[in-house]
Amino acid sequence: MAMANNKTRCYTCNEEKITFNCKGCSKEFCLTDLTEHGEILTNELHSITYEYNEFKQTLNEQKQNPQNHLLIEQINQWEIESIDKIQQKAEEYRENVTKSLQTCTNDIEMKFKDLDEQVKQIQKENEFNEINLDYLRNQLKEMTEELNNPLKISIKQDLQSLINKISIVSSKSKLLPNSV
Repeated sequence: MAMANNKTRCYTCNEEKITFNCKGCSKEFCLTDLTEHGEILTNELHSITYEYNEFKQTLNEQKQNPQNHLLIEQINQWEIESIDKIQQKAEEYRENVTKSLQTCTNDIEMKFKDLDEQVKQIQKENEFNEINLDYLRNQLKEMTEELNNPLKISIKQDLQSLINKISIVSSKSKLLPNSV
């Protein structure tokens, strides 16, 4: 009586040997290759465990330091860039206003010099009346008002935004509160 042939082809070495079925991948391995297959699976498990532990550490770090999250860093960068834009525009506006104020001040100074000459002439001639005094008083009052509140210069706010607005969008809710 001949011995029954229970040999099949090993998936790894491709030789006819007594094989064992791996229930995970449904492949047949000889004992040597099955052991090696088990070691490979064990190494993969160690690798997954290592990645799992790294993920757990990252998760804990984000829970403890949410301000270090990439989204917070993006908001911080947006804030810095927005402040820079505002500061640049403010400096530009200050320069423009300074130039306009200087022009206005120069105009008032010329009017004042003319008025000053008139006062000196009146004092020199010693001829004046209430009409002259009222005129001088009114001119001085007008120049003072113009110096304190230049009529040619005012600040008007534009409704267009100087900075780019951002929105915080979450897949769990369309828009988070306090979006700007």
